[in-house]
Amino acid sequence: MKIIQLATNLNVGDAIGNEMLAIHRALTGAGYDCRIMALTIHPQLARMASAVDFSAIQPEDLVIFHKMNGDAFTERVAALDAKKVVLYHNITPGKFFLAYDSVMAWNLWRGRRQLKRLAGHVDYGWGDSEYNCRELAQAGFPRERLSVLPILFEPDRTTVPPDGAVAARLAKAPGTKLLFIGRIAPNKRQEDVIKVYCRFLQTVDSRATLYLVGSWTGFEKYYAKLKGFAADLGLSDEQVVFTGLVSEAEKAAYLHGADAFVCMSEHEGFGVPLVEAMRVGLPVAAYASSAVPETLGDNGLLFGEKRWDEIAGKLGQLCRDAGFRAGVLERQRQQLARFEGDGTRQRLLALVERAIADGGTKA
Repeated sequence: MKIIQLATNLNVGDAIGNEMLAIHRALTGAGYDCRIMALTIHPQLARMASAVDFSAIQPEDLVIFHKMNGDAFTERVAALDAKKVVLYHNITPGKFFLAYDSVMAWNLWRGRRQLKRLAGHVDYGWGDSEYNCRELAQAGFPRERLSVLPILFEPDRTTVPPDGAVAARLAKAPGTKLLFIGRIAPNKRQEDVIKVYCRFLQTVDSRATLYLVGSWTGFEKYYAKLKGFAADLGLSDEQVVFTGLVSEAEKAAYLHGADAFVCMSEHEGFGVPLVEAMRVGLPVAAYASSAVPETLGDNGLLFGEKRWDEIAGKLGQLCRDAGFRAGVLERQRQQLARFEGDGTRQRLLALVERAIADGGTKA
């Protein structure tokens, strides 16, 4: 019996790719024979995975299918004679992308249609969050066969020393340093982060800098819109800094060097950067959309509405009131305990044991 993780892509530095590798290490460490199959594999991970080969999957095997977009093999998975689990990382609604990439929007809509096709043809559904499990239920998966499996973090493997050059540059920058990490994409709503920053400049700290960390590859039209939006507000490239794709060490430098993390995203299936910020003791102010409240918890900086004055004011309180900041960070530490330690690993092992033992009714 083998446990086979199946996905469209396996990439270096990608949140889902990191989770696949963490699951692989956890399961092999528990004695299971594990494989990873993907359509595209980053060259650095060539030894960790192989091309998708359905003929190598046997009826006694357990397949963990990572679903996060439209793909070429959902129908094959549905028809596969093996025990099967869908691990759902959420599929961003295509409406966010229609104005910038109609092909991507179509593929995301396709992925959501495929999710409904999988209902009734797999044994279990797992979601990174309860939010994701609710979407599985809405797609037709029986609620009793759904379970939450948060992202599996490995602090020893994912903690890297901050890049010295980036750290030095941030240390020299005057004023408050606001940060958002995430690909430059319409659902992330970086324009709303810029709005918060603009109000923060006007009411709290005129020397503040905003760092928007993430690649815009594939979303050049949206990136151009953001650049133009910032310019129309009179903001310079030194005030709103777009970093592009960064290394793990550079990302660590931004996380350690910032004063606050600001997230105005309108769709997150989990929100890995939120947890990364909490891990380094960086307070997070966020819009309460999708799975964000579940991931972040009630830290005192979660906003149900995008009222720029209110958000900027709370950020100002965070910078000026040591007691308020300490309270925010303490609540974040309590929330972080949900994702760190051995709890998620043990939950993974328990869910795998259940899936192997129970042939049950298909989800």
